[in-house]
Amino acid sequence: MATKKKKSGHVAIPFLLTLLLGIVGIGGIATYLFNKIGLNKDHIIEWNSAVKKPTAADNMTVLFILHEEADPKPVTFLTARLLPEQKKIVFFSYPATMLALVDGKQATLEEFFNAGGASMVETAIENESGIHTDRYAIVGSEGFQKICNIFGGVYFVVPSGIKGFAETNTPQFLGPTQMEKLVTYPFFEGGEIDRSAMTADMITEMVNVSDSDRERILASMDSNFKNVINLMETDITAADYNDHKSALRYMFTYGKTICSFRIVTGTPGEDEDIFILSDTFYNSVKEFFAEAPEVVTIAPEEDE
Repeated sequence: MATKKKKSGHVAIPFLLTLLLGIVGIGGIATYLFNKIGLNKDHIIEWNSAVKKPTAADNMTVLFILHEEADPKPVTFLTARLLPEQKKIVFFSYPATMLALVDGKQATLEEFFNAGGASMVETAIENESGIHTDRYAIVGSEGFQKICNIFGGVYFVVPSGIKGFAETNTPQFLGPTQMEKLVTYPFFEGGEIDRSAMTADMITEMVNVSDSDRERILASMDSNFKNVINLMETDITAADYNDHKSALRYMFTYGKTICSFRIVTGTPGEDEDIFILSDTFYNSVKEFFAEAPEVVTIAPEEDE
């Protein structure tokens, strides 16, 4: 009886060829993806050491107060909500005339600031808007202009009728001195409502820097922090900076247009000397302050 010849050789050769081609193909695709999306060796080293992905624990709300003691200009109150994990910063600027209630006393934010400093303003804003502040920074003229220099000024459409600025509907470049003059201008047509909205808008435009400016800012983050922090009255510490530095680097490295602003809604008083915050304001911005959604696990139904 004739013996059947084994066909293992014929089967093995195509199998090996397929396997090798598969390995080469997968390797090629992997190499392409790594190069295409930037996941090369250097990038992975940077990710693991310098730029780590943030979590919700890195979120922070900072109140900035621009106050010039030697000049009777209106005080500026700007809240920055930092969401590094989402690569977002959201600005809110409150009118200095906004009414709030602290310990049974009703007054404006500027009056609370003059009476009790930043801590009383933090309490007033939280009582009135529901927004809790984690840190504060009181900035004078020198500190504000230093921050503007770090970001490189801004191209901005200046409202018409403001003395000292060109009358044009197109963006014009504003350096630190001009930015400070515009932010503290006391005679906007719509009063404090217009000034606060314009402030949030302009600061948003300034922080949304170009790619080249972003690289420059990232390269000098440490020195910029040291230079600016000494020009502020603040409860932000070097430890705070070190704890959040990686999150900030992540946000500016991988984010593009990271900044936006929200109008603080409400109504002026009869003589426009006070501002009454809308009851619905917090609901309109609570998405930026919400905790991570709770994960609910539903057990599978048992078979009857």
